Amino acid sequence: MLTQKQTSELISFSHQLADAIGQIHRKYFRQPVSTEYKEDTSPVTQVDKESEELMREMVMKQYPDHGIIGEEYPPHQPDAEFVWIIDPVDGTKYFMTGHPTFALLLGLAYQRKFILGVIDQAISRERWLGADGVGSFLNGETITTRKCAVLDKMIISRPGFEWHTEGRDHYIDKLWKASHWAQWGVAPYDYGLLAAGHLDAVITAGPLLHDYAALGPIINNAGGLITDWYGNELTMDSPNHIIAVGSPELMPEIIQLLEFNE
Repeated sequence: MLTQKQTSELISFSHQLADAIGQIHRKYFRQPVSTEYKEDTSPVTQVDKESEELMREMVMKQYPDHGIIGEEYPPHQPDAEFVWIIDPVDGTKYFMTGHPTFALLLGLAYQRKFILGVIDQAISRERWLGADGVGSFLNGETITTRKCAVLDKMIISRPGFEWHTEGRDHYIDKLWKASHWAQWGVAPYDYGLLAAGHLDAVITAGPLLHDYAALGPIINNAGGLITDWYGNELTMDSPNHIIAVGSPELMPEIIQLLEFNE
């Protein structure tokens, strides 16, 4: 277990990281940026690279014994006791098209368990932070999820018929059809909205470690729950599908509804 002082210091450093990256995001937002495309056709911009480079530099200077796993560069000491997991611009396509629903995602694992997470939207200047033993906050104010008693009253966020959901859309459709209505297209911003009580569930397929490492500490400490499609707690070794809900008591019913088998 970490001491209160250790947790406080890690939270403070997380804010420093988010402040520094936020400046980069605001500098380049809705400006021409150089872009490359990965083998899976997903884009990576100079903003992604510059942001991650700065974060790595700051972590290595402040905590040389900590590990780093990022989206754009090879892992650094990934078996360390503390590992920072970085997605410098989650939702690069949103950034490229001028939509302020992208975000910095920053997670911290201690002995492979996620203990701290940050979602930072630099344009709207909204920052969600959650830490075990401390709680979840939006711009410093305590937040809690909204409680929804039944599936057919839920408002959900879902992706639809994209390359990363191929073969899994019919599972996502099950939850969509059982809910009250759905917002189509999942952005990192949606997880912050769920934690703050504005959405009831988010379901998606295809996320990698850097996409979800920050989410558990924020959602779980706000009173919600995030798991894989089998209902298991997210870890550094989780499969690439997740469900987040504001009302944890609905999760068993959702897992049963999906009947996921892969």
